[in-house]
Amino acid sequence: MSYPIICDGDGVQFGPMFGTRQVVLVEPAFIRGSGAITVMGRKACVAGDESQQQWAAQYFIPGYTPGSGMVSIEMLDGSQVTPCITAETSLILQGTQFTARFTLTSPAVMSEAPYTPDGMAVGMGRGCFIPQQVFVRAG
Repeated sequence: MSYPIICDGDGVQFGPMFGTRQVVLVEPAFIRGSGAITVMGRKACVAGDESQQQWAAQYFIPGYTPGSGMVSIEMLDGSQVTPCITAETSLILQGTQFTARFTLTSPAVMSEAPYTPDGMAVGMGRGCFIPQQVFVRAG
């Protein structure tokens, strides 16, 4: 199956749940591409571009004050990369869903005594790419 190629400036969307945390990005997420080829005037994203970026977020747990952290792409799904046939690196495709990571920077704290902070440093979730173009495909 072929999927649209992901390019510089395409959207990144994360599911709301990272374990028991409801995570909300502080602002919209976009991926930055560094590929040698361009699609409709924008650099294509290549494998490795996803691991160079992270996005600020707040998180919520019932009975706690909000906390904050960073969301990143942990691992692409096999449907989200092209095989390396003639190029040195794989292109990133829309594909299905990638694995995402939420890393705590400021813990949520219980809103009542004993005011214990959230102790879980990392939570895993899922996400997907939102391409701006759908005509140039690979797979």
